[in-house]
Amino acid sequence: MSSEAVIGDAVISVSNLSKCYQIYARPHHRLMQSIFRRRKYFRDFWALRDVSLEVKRGEVLGIIGRNGAGKSTLLQAICGTVTPSSGSITVNGRVAALLELGAGFNPEFSGRENAYLNAALLGMTRTEIDACFDDILAFAELEEFIDEPVKTYSSGMFVRLAFAVAIHVSPDILIIDEALSVGDIAFRNKCLERIQVLVAKGVTILFVTHDISTLQLLCSRVLWLDHGQTRAVGDPIRVSQDYYADMLGHKDQAPAQAFPVQQETGKAFFTDVQIKGGRAGEFKPGDQLDITFSLEAKQDLGPVVFNVSIYRSDGDWVIGQTSRDVGKYWKAAQAGETLAGTVRFAPLSLAPGEYRVAVGACSADYTLCYALTDLTMTFAVRAPYPTWGKFIHPIEWIGNDG
Repeated sequence: MSSEAVIGDAVISVSNLSKCYQIYARPHHRLMQSIFRRRKYFRDFWALRDVSLEVKRGEVLGIIGRNGAGKSTLLQAICGTVTPSSGSITVNGRVAALLELGAGFNPEFSGRENAYLNAALLGMTRTEIDACFDDILAFAELEEFIDEPVKTYSSGMFVRLAFAVAIHVSPDILIIDEALSVGDIAFRNKCLERIQVLVAKGVTILFVTHDISTLQLLCSRVLWLDHGQTRAVGDPIRVSQDYYADMLGHKDQAPAQAFPVQQETGKAFFTDVQIKGGRAGEFKPGDQLDITFSLEAKQDLGPVVFNVSIYRSDGDWVIGQTSRDVGKYWKAAQAGETLAGTVRFAPLSLAPGEYRVAVGACSADYTLCYALTDLTMTFAVRAPYPTWGKFIHPIEWIGNDG
């Protein structure tokens, strides 16, 4: 969709934006801070630090990051509901925002009253609201409940009404913070179709979600925030896949090594293991990936079976196969003799992510382990298109194509 939109001049400019909150351990510390100003009773929490960004007219910018990364703070600053600690923001145009479920709604007012109130706060006159109210009601599909207090609404009904108002006030900038994650798929599709219409008209969209699939399909660019700072910004597919791989990772994992650490068995050891193919350790689905190995016997060995294990960075074991599975055995080896081989993945069918590899050698009946490496060799998979799942299996689509 982004390729069809006409991208124009910048409508949002964010320069070195930072936001620091004062966190107090106990409520009375606020009072003490106001009295004893020379002493510090709080700790600083930087929700944003030196974030710079420019968003153009007609662009769809996705914003991703873990909980607490600063996504909502950035949107609130752009909307003007949060004052930055430093830096500057320039916004050109009318902003309509869905920042929080039920935000801006009076629970005692009816849906109709809240619709008029919200539209008025966004700059519409009573005459303008009257003219488009029937369209708002039709889009929200709340005809039976529009005169009921919104405190009786479900979360899905809240979103229907809030989104319907936001898109009918002729915004220049539409900000959506996780709103589309609530509600049924039919209404979600309806919202996405309307977003496409708005973008075609030059409306700028800022879109926060944890739904990686929607980000890859909807956005022109993606901003990845990490602990309040910009981790990456750019192509939605690339950034989303890097973010997904990072989410799966664990900080307590051992760092990757050029040559794998291996356990001492007294029977054999790997003198060489290499991952070949790809580019700088990165592969695409469909590439050929080779793992070459050389094993030196430390004592006489019977026939040898080699095995390979591949784990995702979150620890999920995705591949565990042996040469015996396909009837492949290496001959018996005398002490000091070397056996070599290759395990080939062609085509590579793993979905985008970060992966760790271990190789092993064992007796033909699997009872004796001759050699085994740790999971210290790594490679990455990336795709130039949106992907889902753990594997991209070679398949064939059969049917009418005309």
